[in-house]
Amino acid sequence: NRNADILTLQEIDIESYNEYFRPNLATEDYKGIFWPKSRAQTMGEKEAKMVDGCAIFYKNTKYVLLDKQLIIFSREAINRPDMKGEHDVYNRVMPRDHIAVVAFLENRATGSRLIVVNTHLAWEGWYADVKVIQVAILMEQLAKLAETYSKWPPCKDKELFRFSKEDGADADGPPPEPAPSMKYDDGTQIPLLVCGDFNSTNDSGVYDLITQGSLSNSHVDLGTQKYGDFTRNGMNHPFSLKSSYSSVRHWPYTNYTPDFQEVIDYIWYSTNALQVTGLLGEVDQSYMRKVPGFPNWHFPSDHLALWAEFAVKGRKERKQVEADFGNGRRRRGGDDRE
Repeated sequence: NRNADILTLQEIDIESYNEYFRPNLATEDYKGIFWPKSRAQTMGEKEAKMVDGCAIFYKNTKYVLLDKQLIIFSREAINRPDMKGEHDVYNRVMPRDHIAVVAFLENRATGSRLIVVNTHLAWEGWYADVKVIQVAILMEQLAKLAETYSKWPPCKDKELFRFSKEDGADADGPPPEPAPSMKYDDGTQIPLLVCGDFNSTNDSGVYDLITQGSLSNSHVDLGTQKYGDFTRNGMNHPFSLKSSYSSVRHWPYTNYTPDFQEVIDYIWYSTNALQVTGLLGEVDQSYMRKVPGFPNWHFPSDHLALWAEFAVKGRKERKQVEADFGNGRRRRGGDDRE
């Protein structure tokens, strides 16, 4: 009921996506992309319908879908030359069928572009190393995609088909003239949202890698496992990411069951390109004291929904200035001030 521009959902199966989410959300102006976890590729059609995956929905009147991608962590791991022959890759990473789904969108009205990611990591506590490797692979692939997207050609056809009323007038008045596609010098300039169930708390290697941009190969979550260059040299990524709820000092939990209450779900955003302007608050504590855990009648999942509102930051262009050297002599140059 908050009419979000973008929805990211995890753990929905193929049948639910096709028969419930896609048709029902279509009536609310949403288009979607979806991929099931990789094990669905090894199953028959009937069995595959029950495999869950990740979906991204976006408002069709606001956004154009420029590209979509599937990242299968196990496939990326075994295809890395530096991981050939690493037993931990085959014994720990490869059996996990987790994925990430990527959507590259353009705002029809403003021309601003946006990368949206939705993922779901391994849940088991004893797979802390696997979760770190999954995120390292995710960020590595995102960096490559973002560079490709920074060179993406302008979107030529952004006008939306509009129905007219019986008298021939536009249903809601004339549509605004679409702005030209925004240009980006490199991938890190494109606004980025990384959403999902990370099954990781704020003291984990996953959290540190995402927020700090790097992780030492000696991090405790990696243990003694061997994962090629990741455990030889450490991991890094070029993005400046922050949890959208990081300004809330004591955010209690996103997962609430009788024996587990922690924050493990996140909406990460690129701080250089986006600014948080609103958040959905926590559930009333007087209500929480009456329930042992989720799901229940009011909350049909053991995970709470997160909602964040963002503004795209203005781009700071290099300005031409005139330097005065006296005697009327001036020289033009670039202004590097922020």
